[in-house]
Amino acid sequence: MNVSRILGVAVLAIFVQWLLIQDLPLTDYGNPYIYLWAFFVIPFNTPRMTTYVLAFIIGSTLDSLEQSGGAHTIAALMTIAAKPSIENFLYGFREENSNHTLSGLPLANFLPLAFILVLVHHSLLFTVENSGFSQFSALGLRILMSTLSTVGLLTIAHFLLSKRYAA
Repeated sequence: MNVSRILGVAVLAIFVQWLLIQDLPLTDYGNPYIYLWAFFVIPFNTPRMTTYVLAFIIGSTLDSLEQSGGAHTIAALMTIAAKPSIENFLYGFREENSNHTLSGLPLANFLPLAFILVLVHHSLLFTVENSGFSQFSALGLRILMSTLSTVGLLTIAHFLLSKRYAA
């Protein structure tokens, strides 16, 4: 998968995020962020610098739309930085020339990885937005609710868009 296709997926995910999901009534307790799907379609063999540039572009775009002062960029970059380590911890090392993506994993492998990556992303995002750990219980509830709703939406996207489940 080339960079332009990944950017196309990111633009579509941000479009869905901004036009459909952003104003759901759930947003008081937590916001599902479907744009994270763009990170799941990045192949394992993509050079690290390319993934960082993609994460920066995606995070900066969301920051400009939400006026969040860089919180999405920080969370996106840290999530992309943690992604290879989490993959290796959960599933072992990948082949160097592997063109597989997280979106092509079976559901049993997809769910734990998606949950951990989304939890890392949301923990960083909401802590930066909250300027620390003041109101810890409200922050924890927001992280938990957003993580669960995002993983739910990503699982639906996984079923709908993964070739593994195509009829």
